[in-house]
Amino acid sequence: MSADRPQTPWGDKGPGRPRVLVVHTGGIGDFLLCCPSIERLAREAAIELLGQPGRLALALGAGLAERVHDMDAAGFDSLFAVPSETIRALLSRFDAAVVWMRDDDGALKRAIHSCGLHDVRAFPGLPPEGWNRHASEYYLHCLGYETSAPFRLSVAPVDTPLDVIIHPGSGGNAKNWPLERFLRLAEALRARGRAVRWCVGPAEEGVTLPADAKIVCEPSLTALARCLAAARDYVGNDSGVTHLAAACGTRTTAVFGPTDARIWAPRGAHVRVVRGIPWPGVDDVLSALLHG
Repeated sequence: MSADRPQTPWGDKGPGRPRVLVVHTGGIGDFLLCCPSIERLAREAAIELLGQPGRLALALGAGLAERVHDMDAAGFDSLFAVPSETIRALLSRFDAAVVWMRDDDGALKRAIHSCGLHDVRAFPGLPPEGWNRHASEYYLHCLGYETSAPFRLSVAPVDTPLDVIIHPGSGGNAKNWPLERFLRLAEALRARGRAVRWCVGPAEEGVTLPADAKIVCEPSLTALARCLAAARDYVGNDSGVTHLAAACGTRTTAVFGPTDARIWAPRGAHVRVVRGIPWPGVDDVLSALLHG
């Protein structure tokens, strides 16, 4: 496929820079992996985003999009019944839409067509079973683009430099390195004079940390990104926050067990991926962080 243009031009409303609505409703990591394709599309179209605004704000801040729309406020769910006037009015503003949602029977695509937007390209939000390349390449492939550079956020770090941030959670317990290994890693780092902070959020509810643990807990992903950008090192699971740390350019150690790092790991020369069956040992992760 060409790296210069998608398979067909965007929209059919005449000359000029087309306006494309990108709908993404997946997790933080999935969205960040999709960002290289949005970044590439933004070279030839004016982009607006629809989904969970807290996540999409990352792309807005990176200059990939002109505006973010909250899918609930926009009445997106009404497309699965009778499209509301709100969603009709929004869709009518665009030349084309890219929808990252499974639409096996084409019902969603037909509903968007009924609102007057005829160029609709719908793709499953995750790579298909058997996909054996990096996930970011799946999103690029769908839009007809070649492999692109990893997505990077330009984020102003918080004023106070941070040393090591550990994030022990993820979107699924099966992807989490055992907590006791994170605790042992933190002790080993402190014994070497490193200052450890723990990143916690909704995914870490019920996680018991030491009473003297220093916590990073920010109200938004944009605020969290500023903390991550100020850190010397980050350690975490196969998670959205790990992808966020890597996108900020922070030296990142990503711990992988059951998921396929070839597909799902963050990318970059500053990223170290530590794999194990079922999990890597503490010494392996410590060595990657200190010497990788």
